[in-house]
Amino acid sequence: MIRLRINALAVIVAVLFGTAACGNHITADRVGAAVGPTFANLYVLQQEQHGRQIAAGSLHSTAKCIRGDRSTADKGAGEDWTCTVTWFKSGRDIPVAANYSLHVQANGCYTAEGDGPIDVNGQPNVVTPQGDTVINPLYKFDGCFDTT
Repeated sequence: MIRLRINALAVIVAVLFGTAACGNHITADRVGAAVGPTFANLYVLQQEQHGRQIAAGSLHSTAKCIRGDRSTADKGAGEDWTCTVTWFKSGRDIPVAANYSLHVQANGCYTAEGDGPIDVNGQPNVVTPQGDTVINPLYKFDGCFDTT
């Protein structure tokens, strides 16, 4: 009976340390490196819905991400991540930005929800030039990144 309890306790401790270790590999740089290119690919899709053809690479998108406020370290899983994505749609001199709230899980997967501007990611649907209402791919999206 004591051996069973010790084994059970060892499993619980291993799981807790394993989960904590995964969370330590979630950093602002890794979150941003995942969100920036995902945004660019979805921006291309959104622009195709509007009849415009662009390449994701031409946007030079980057994401600056932080977790919580200044008292919170910018690492680990949580629902308090925010990212500002910057890209260049009219040449490299004119940056454009959009904000996202993120829920980042310990396994490196995340859900990003748009916080504006409204014409980019602030509404769930957009109207195409043909008058069709379609899902806005930039409103809310999921992604994952390597935590090893």
